[in-house]
Amino acid sequence: MSEHLPLYLVAFFTACVAIGLWYPLSVRIGLVDIPRGRKQHQGAVPLIGGIATYCGLATALLLLADSSIQPFYYLACSGVIVVLGVFDDYLDLSVKLRLAVQTLVGLAMTYSLDLHIASLGNLFGFGVVELGVLGLPITLIAVIAAINAFNMTDGIDGLAGMLSLISFITLAIFMTLWGQQLYASLALVIAIALLPYLACNLNLIPGRRIFMGDAGSMLIGLSVIWLLIIGTQSETASFRPVTALWIIAIPLMDMIAIMVRRIRKGQSPFQADREHLHHISLRLGLNSRESLMLITALACIFACIGIIGEYLLVPDVIMLLLFLLLFAAYLYLLQHIWRIISHFRHKRQHNQRPRAIK
Repeated sequence: MSEHLPLYLVAFFTACVAIGLWYPLSVRIGLVDIPRGRKQHQGAVPLIGGIATYCGLATALLLLADSSIQPFYYLACSGVIVVLGVFDDYLDLSVKLRLAVQTLVGLAMTYSLDLHIASLGNLFGFGVVELGVLGLPITLIAVIAAINAFNMTDGIDGLAGMLSLISFITLAIFMTLWGQQLYASLALVIAIALLPYLACNLNLIPGRRIFMGDAGSMLIGLSVIWLLIIGTQSETASFRPVTALWIIAIPLMDMIAIMVRRIRKGQSPFQADREHLHHISLRLGLNSRESLMLITALACIFACIGIIGEYLLVPDVIMLLLFLLLFAAYLYLLQHIWRIISHFRHKRQHNQRPRAIK
């Protein structure tokens, strides 16, 4: 990995420069997030995290990347997603238009790289599950799901960035250990290009607070699913498809659970609300930073389970059943969360009552 150090440095410093250039411009043109409705932050915050990240990784890949990792196809597809995100941040595009563009990007990625989800591995214990003609539609569903899963996690400072860092680092570990070193470097380039955004978003740099915006969260989702497909479906695959579930466990479970809940209520699955995991943790009494630490820790645990299961070659069916059990527990928790919260609040109030002096 040391031979790719210039790649990482260019990505990092270009993203820093991009933030410095875009910060005043975003305020001037109105590319800012204004607190209203569900949004409770203070002041107008520039939505440039995704733009800066893309500038960093694009500059690094165009200048220094090995041609074998096909950077131009990736940059073209991700560039379209970033532009879509910027317009969505600025104009609040319709769900149908966003999904249409995401589908087109998925098709372009699939055909340009000749890569799609062709196999689910020995998922059920009866042999390898080949998808055949279902490979393309399932790939498109996976692309759209990943893009929107990370988009939905972008609700408190640092969360989407930290969850994506865990995914990219986990991917880099797998790809380094099992023969896809060039793509491991790409995962690290994206992760390093995210660091300047995270520093600003978490107020580590005073006076430069920024948000990722839809451009950033959708860029992350597309990048993660692209690397997941390469890692599981290419000729030099470095991990099994079932392991991919553990790499993006938190965004995936949160998105599916919320969409199911909205559909059961008769609402649009894409309707925004305050029912996500990070919202629930806030209502449990944790502050934003504590919620970030808790959810990040959970994501690390799930990623470690995936790494250990892959290293020990735990059968696919066992890894799948374990994930489904975890997801069932997550659904149960969401379904009964307010009863649980009421119980804890009642218990806390009871413990805080002054006791009579005997």
